Amino acid sequence: MARCTMRKTDTMEKADKNAANREKLTILHTLGSKTLARKRDELELRDGQKYSRGEMYSICHKKSDGSFVNDEAKEKYEQLQAEIGKTPSPNEAFVNVFGKEHPGYIRCMGLGITLSQITTSTSHSVRSMSSFEANEKIEKMQAEIDRLKKRDSEVDMLKEQIAFLMQMQNSRDKQAMDIELPIDGRRSSESSH
Repeated sequence: MARCTMRKTDTMEKADKNAANREKLTILHTLGSKTLARKRDELELRDGQKYSRGEMYSICHKKSDGSFVNDEAKEKYEQLQAEIGKTPSPNEAFVNVFGKEHPGYIRCMGLGITLSQITTSTSHSVRSMSSFEANEKIEKMQAEIDRLKKRDSEVDMLKEQIAFLMQMQNSRDKQAMDIELPIDGRRSSESSH
């Protein structure tokens, strides 16, 4: 029985400590008892895309009507968006706004995720996005080259047509001159005298 009482005491102390810590929180989330990792997995399965920490922050701190849970949560999100525009890495922006991460837990990602996993996947997605953008640019440039080649061949064809028309015009002019001039080179008035 002493052991059972000790467990109750430990449990009560832990519950009191958790309640005190909960009261210290200023930015609440809207997930209830659902973990961030579980919510992220549900969203990724539903939408077929990966969610960043910034996107998860927005999702977890907004009410169903789209408003933030409080002004502080909204201010932090706005700071995060401004910081993302200034820093090369979204994770760096997140640390600048919310502070250094605790070991074993990454904010807005849940337990079991390490910072190196996030930075590796982020840099890989940035690299692949850059590769995608580069391929897209190459395709556009190739289309432009093809368009210019077609236009160049059209210009060459027009030049040939103009040259042909000029040649025809010159031969007509020469025929007209030959008709006007007598063959023996004398004027018609001279031959009658």
